Amino acid sequence: MYITDVDSVEEFELKREGAKGVKVKYLLHAGIGAKRIQLRLFTIDVGGYTPFESHEHEHEVFILKGKARIYGENETFTAKPGTAIFISSFEKHKIENAGEEPLQFLCTKETSEIPEELKKKEKF
Repeated sequence: MYITDVDSVEEFELKREGAKGVKVKYLLHAGIGAKRIQLRLFTIDVGGYTPFESHEHEHEVFILKGKARIYGENETFTAKPGTAIFISSFEKHKIENAGEEPLQFLCTKETSEIPEELKKKEKF
């Protein structure tokens, strides 16, 4: 068993083309023994957003704080705390902070890889 506190997990800026004001904490990942699923905590600053992208892995997203605008290939909707979102494999998506406070959400990713940011810091 592995237990951690969100305040003790290092936060990294998401440095990807098409992203603005996005930070991530890798709460659970392969480096601590989670071989199939990664659990991440994202914070998006006011005016920030993730890239509009698609990829093989699916996402399960749960909004904790703030107001999100979720862009899909053919639709856009607004999400608030308590909203759960499923994004399937290869579905185009983008998450934007649509409020006046930081947006915070949990997001899963199916992967057995250790996050690149942690590899670079030689933590795992």
